[in-house]
Amino acid sequence: MQITLSDRAAQYLRKKEDFFLSRARVPRIVLAERNCSGANFRLFFEPAQDGDACIEAGGLKIRVPKELLDEFAGFDLDLETFFFASRLLIVPQQQSFKCDCDHKCSHASDA
Repeated sequence: MQITLSDRAAQYLRKKEDFFLSRARVPRIVLAERNCSGANFRLFFEPAQDGDACIEAGGLKIRVPKELLDEFAGFDLDLETFFFASRLLIVPQQQSFKCDCDHKCSHASDA
């Protein structure tokens, strides 16, 4: 399965989906940053993009750019508490340590 979703994360996203679907916005995982520790991701409710894969998990349809699925093999979504607030935790099933930093680290990508 390319996306696994904890029960808490599914409940959290359903509440947000109720609000955003009326505005033609869908849950979409995007790459937030690359660094020497690995890639970080965010989930935004925004219009679907051409080239997105639509994956059903926990009764939700989540969009992900196909190139992210190819590189990271999928994602595990859970909920965490951060300074007394809940936030979505997105962990790739296969981490890529290609970074875009200016340092001469062992993870720097050639691209």
